[in-house]
Amino acid sequence: MSITTLQKAKNVLGISGTNKDERITELILLVEDWIKGYCNNDYVDGYPTGYELIATKMIEYNLNQKAGVSAESLSRYSATFSEDYPKSITKGLRRRLTW
Repeated sequence: MSITTLQKAKNVLGISGTNKDERITELILLVEDWIKGYCNNDYVDGYPTGYELIATKMIEYNLNQKAGVSAESLSRYSATFSEDYPKSITKGLRRRLTW
């Protein structure tokens, strides 16, 4: 079962039209895989309550961010790159540790 649907993600994000549908559909799959890896859980019985909203925030983050850039400056140009989602988005995810 998918963590969210294209229509739910678009409704929550306030997106109308179909020009971003393909990208959002791909992001749903990528976000699901990222959450499974981050939490070390395949979620074969479904995702916990609240993860759909977190996934939607992750999709929004990907739609609005420049790839990998977490901060930029203009005077004497500077850029900081990030390889992860901000903690404000991922704080609701629970990791399962394996021994």
